[in-house]
Amino acid sequence: MNKEISSISELFNVAYLIRPELIPKIKSEIEKVNKKSWAYFAPFLLSYNLYPKRSLYCLEIFETFIIFQHLKNSDRERIDFVIPPISLNSKSLHFLDTLCNLISNQFNQKNIRIIWADDLDKGFLEEYFGNRISVEKTDQEYIYDINAVIEMKGSDFRDLRKSVNKIKKLNPIFKEMGVEDLNESMDLLKNWRKVQGRKNNFLLDWGYTRKALMIFSELPKEDLYSWCIRIDNKMVGFAMAGPITKNIANFFVIKTDIDVSGLSLYLRWRVLKELRSFLVVNDASDLGIEGLKQHKMKLRPCEFNTTYTLSITD
Repeated sequence: MNKEISSISELFNVAYLIRPELIPKIKSEIEKVNKKSWAYFAPFLLSYNLYPKRSLYCLEIFETFIIFQHLKNSDRERIDFVIPPISLNSKSLHFLDTLCNLISNQFNQKNIRIIWADDLDKGFLEEYFGNRISVEKTDQEYIYDINAVIEMKGSDFRDLRKSVNKIKKLNPIFKEMGVEDLNESMDLLKNWRKVQGRKNNFLLDWGYTRKALMIFSELPKEDLYSWCIRIDNKMVGFAMAGPITKNIANFFVIKTDIDVSGLSLYLRWRVLKELRSFLVVNDASDLGIEGLKQHKMKLRPCEFNTTYTLSITD
């Protein structure tokens, strides 16, 4: 499409609600910018779309690819961008500015957010929008050297080795997840939520994890890898991952029975063995939860990827 958008209704008319058949297109656009941020995982974008309360749309216009979300409930409605336009240049920045003005005027929004942006895109956007943009540092995403974690050499990986060896003694069965495992996976997720929900005020990933379980069989296996683990014929964990780029994997979902000590670390390690074809994996942030931070540090991140939420005013 190569014409200006003049109204919100026109925006929705030309945009596409994100659905499984759009994943190849989204992946091809993401590959153009070679990002390492966790949010650039196409199956996450699909799972994050919880229509009609939180709907994700994509739009290609003026050689610019846009992904935006529409939040809607009984008393409010707003539009924000999920990631920056692909790719950022003078033309896409001008179009972004035009859309922000349109949304601000017709939805009466005080600001329009870009929910996940990295350092590079933050710099471009700050330069263009100047004092109209505010920045909030949101996440430090954990990046692991896959081979280093698999090998577990040295004193740094002592805790990981102990957990792996402890679970190995229980003779776990690790396998590719199939539709026959869905009901048990859902039950595990529900139980996990009951326990974790008492500990933490919010569980950001509950909605998209449930959606991912519902749709994982609809996606090609090269886009979304899914596994489960059983001990004594009982489902005790499941995990999902996949490619962000040819060298960077996304550790998308991991849920385990918290009564099995060491299982979460073991399953992380076991999944990384399946990701040997990648150099590194992004395991998302710790959400500011101290226990999760301590847990993820045991895999000895080789770097952190900082993400920001940007707010643009008219």
